[in-house]
Parts: sequence; structure tokens; C-alpha cells
Amino acid sequence: MENPANPDQPIEETETALPPHKKGNPRSYSVFRMIRSVIIIAVTMATLFTFWNPHSFFSLQNSIALLPTPANASSSSSSANRIRIGIQVGHYKHNDGFTCPDGIKEVDVDYVIANKISLLLGASQIETEVLNEYDLNLINYKADALISIHTRSCTDPSAAASGFTLSSSISAKETEKTNMLAACLAEQYAINTGLAFSYQVIPDDQVNSHTFLDINPQTPAVQIEAGSLAVDRGILLEGSDRAANGITAGILCYLKSQGLMN
Repeated sequence: MENPANPDQPIEETETALPPHKKGNPRSYSVFRMIRSVIIIAVTMATLFTFWNPHSFFSLQNSIALLPTPANASSSSSSANRIRIGIQVGHYKHNDGFTCPDGIKEVDVDYVIANKISLLLGASQIETEVLNEYDLNLINYKADALISIHTRSCTDPSAAASGFTLSSSISAKETEKTNMLAACLAEQYAINTGLAFSYQVIPDDQVNSHTFLDINPQTPAVQIEAGSLAVDRGILLEGSDRAANGITAGILCYLKSQGLMN
């Protein structure tokens, strides 16, 4: 390229035309600047992650608001003090239990009543677990109470007698709590259903039920035979809401007696 001031003297190439601090290969300079920027960003990010703590970044109140509320639990209560009730469906996922000549099965009646109880307790913010006959969760099961739901036969000699029965483990460690649970269930079930409490001798297979042997000995547990499939169908089938209300009221009565509810 010619020099306007002196046509015989060409202008020097780019290297001499650039300022002294920019001499050299422009491509090499761009690569160096990019590497330096990456290093600066990496150091900055590492510093930020060192000082950032998610627990201090959010306030406790905001952290709680971001978490989902557990089902059947009040948002103001922790899992440590949440009331826990187990409801066992007699014969469920094992066999049919008693079967009546017209096809009515005990397990179906037990299932309907147990699930209605679960819904009622859930409405009171009580954690409720519906368990099957030989549920693995029954092994060393710990809860504030466990109720096993059964009904009486259609055909055996006792079927002609109306009423309900209760049984509990004779080896329970929490005897006073178990007795109070049974007393509350007997009173409230009779009030809500109009059925009488039957004082008949409880068979050994109920007193020594595998349920009582499987659970933690400190869990108060009662088995209720909610009525006779032969003569109490008005309560067990069409009026199953009354049966569920009676057992639920008995559980709430017990929880209040233990200071677990107001």
C-alpha cells in the first residue's frame, strides 16, 4: 500500500500500525482473553457456592411453604407428634372370612367399614393406615392404637344373637390403654349403632390372634366383631355409616382420654 505522503515508501504492515500493547497475532490474543474470562468466571462461581447455604438463603417460614403438606396431617404438626392409627381389614387379601348363603362375604363388609373409618379419621387430621390381614407392616407395628375389623357369622349358633363383641391381647404391655380403648369403643359403638355389647366368651383364636402377636406389644389393639351377618345386616350393610361412625367415635374418645386430642 502506498504512502500518500511519499509514494515510494509503503505503509508498514499491521504489526507496526498497531499500538505497542496490541502487537502480535490477534487470534492468539482473542484466545488468551477467552481463557482468562473462563478462569475468572470459574473462580467467581466457586466462591459463590462456598458461601451459599440453601438453609440460610431461604427463611424457615418460606422453606415450609414450599413443601407439600402430607396427606392426613395438619401443616402445623410434625411427624414426631402426629397421631397414628392402624385399621386392619379382617381377612382382606387372605380369604373371604364368613360367606353367607346369599353370597355376602365378611371380607367385603369389613373392607367397606374400615375404609369409611379411614376417611373419617383423615378428616380429623389423623394419620390412618388401612392394613390387610397378614400385612407385612403389622410386624412390630407401632401406633397410638390399632383396630381390627371383623363381623360375626351367618350360620354358626351365635349368629342368631344380635350385638357386637370386643377382644384384646392378654399379653399386651399397655393394659390400661388397651382397656380404655375397648371401653371407649364399646360405649360409642353401642350409642351410634343401637347394637348391644355381647358378653359372650371370646374364642381363643381371637384372644391369641396373630395380629396381637405381630404388632409391637406397646401398641394398644382391639378386635371388634361389628355385628352378626345373620341378624344385624341393617347396620353392617345399609347402615355401614353408623358402624363406621361408632368405631371412629370410640377411637376419638380414646385419644382424648390419653390427652392426644382436645
